[in-house]
Amino acid sequence: MKKILAVIAAVASIIFAGCDKMPSEATMETTATAVGKAAGYVANQTKIDDKSRTVVIEIMTKAQTVVPSSGQSFADAWTPIAKEITDKLVAEGKIDAAQSLLINGAFSVAVKGIDYIFTVRYPKAGKYNELVAAAARGFTGGFLTVFTPSNAAVSKSAPSDYDKEAYEYLLSTVENKK
Repeated sequence: MKKILAVIAAVASIIFAGCDKMPSEATMETTATAVGKAAGYVANQTKIDDKSRTVVIEIMTKAQTVVPSSGQSFADAWTPIAKEITDKLVAEGKIDAAQSLLINGAFSVAVKGIDYIFTVRYPKAGKYNELVAAAARGFTGGFLTVFTPSNAAVSKSAPSDYDKEAYEYLLSTVENKK
């Protein structure tokens, strides 16, 4: 009987240890939304012109449909999309090279935000496609509510429901580049 109880206790400890810091899909989406808002707020602080802002939104809208494969970061999955779009717009003469750099820089802040979720908050969650997809939905939704088109009013203050820890992290990555 003692052996059975010991085995049950060992199995239970493995199960609970494996669940440590593993969010539900709803929690992941909520967390990602708050981190997305933080990333959008940081991106709003860059000196980005209206046309470039619109391109970042276009890129984010397209990127949100791409869910990284297992073990792939969002930077690896989404940055090529940003580069493809900006390269095409430069070739068509719709934006110049300086705008392309600015757009890719703002988008890079966003990508760091979503990767932050999987490197700092929930490192084991990247193994679960449903959690990765929930993060992509939540993050892009949060980002796009804060980082708005040029014809919308851009708030200069942080939303009340953004992720303060992610905001500080992202702000430090931008400040280190100055």
